[in-house]
Amino acid sequence: MIPEFVAESRVGGFVAVIGVAGAAFIAAGIAHFVLSLLIKYSLRDGQDGLDTRVLRVSRGPVVLLLVSLGIFLGYLTMTQLEHPSFHFFDQHDLWATRVWLVVAIAVVSYLGSHILQELARWYVGRIPLRTASGLNDRLIGQARWIIPIVVYTIGALTALDVVGIAVTPLVAGLGIGGIAAALALQPTLSNVFSGAFMLTEGELNQGDFIELEDGTSGFVVEVSWRSTKIRDRFNNLIMIPNAKMMESVMTNYYSESMAVTVIVECGVSYDSDLEHVEKVALEVAFGVRDEVDVAIDDFDPIVRFTAFGESNIDFIVLMQAEDRTGTFIVKHELIKRLRTRFDREGIEINYPVRKLLGPQSESAGGAVRGDG
Repeated sequence: MIPEFVAESRVGGFVAVIGVAGAAFIAAGIAHFVLSLLIKYSLRDGQDGLDTRVLRVSRGPVVLLLVSLGIFLGYLTMTQLEHPSFHFFDQHDLWATRVWLVVAIAVVSYLGSHILQELARWYVGRIPLRTASGLNDRLIGQARWIIPIVVYTIGALTALDVVGIAVTPLVAGLGIGGIAAALALQPTLSNVFSGAFMLTEGELNQGDFIELEDGTSGFVVEVSWRSTKIRDRFNNLIMIPNAKMMESVMTNYYSESMAVTVIVECGVSYDSDLEHVEKVALEVAFGVRDEVDVAIDDFDPIVRFTAFGESNIDFIVLMQAEDRTGTFIVKHELIKRLRTRFDREGIEINYPVRKLLGPQSESAGGAVRGDG
């Protein structure tokens, strides 16, 4: 309550208004000083942490909010004065209240938006470096632009309600429009959500070698909101919609362990000594393992006979390479060395042989054989 002698005096009224507003301005100055000290204290170790960022972002809005509060309280003080010079302000106190509330909502929205964005930036800079979480800087970085839209939309609706504009029909209209937009953008939204799921699962990262069930394969270049970009062995850039990636059976050769098993199929003549063949093949495989850099050193090669083929007794040699690319090198060296060693040992790898039986004739004198 304002004393009567002050309310009826023009000079006293001005003094009261200045006093109320000045007190708020002084409070704003104190807040600025205290926040500056806290920022300086938080930087004592030379690191720009989350607390420093929040304090730095908060300093300006807090001061602005206190200054606007001082102006508003000064105005309200004028509406309480009884001197005729201040009667004009009595008629607009409602709008003054609304204006200040709108300013306060705008400042709080700005503050909330920037604090959330600083939190996202801090997360991107700190957390992914310490954890294997799939919620990495790509997801947070691309989601950061959504934060101000959401915060300012809520602030705008609140401000409209404060000034007396009914927001319920507007929200209902936005809801109907949102449904229509969602239906129209269904493919795009499907790709967006699929991309978010792939990033949060953490099973797909840049540089991984993947293969889809339709045979498409390559190294992952980027996983964005709409599509996944991979580079195939011909150095072509392939963009695959994220929704298709989620629906497809995908093999990630770099998931958890990057080692890939190498299988080389071969066969030797039925006249071969299989014990000798197995011994020679293992010697060759161990040589490849020890001499080729991309071969896994702690995996012992395996030789297994698999079938009686049409022309040869079939067998396989199993080894491991460090990654998908290394499988081509290991297989290349193993095939070359097997062929060279078999030739040296006199182990024969037959060409396809067919035995043809036909009607006996005087010229043939029996069965006819041929190679084909």
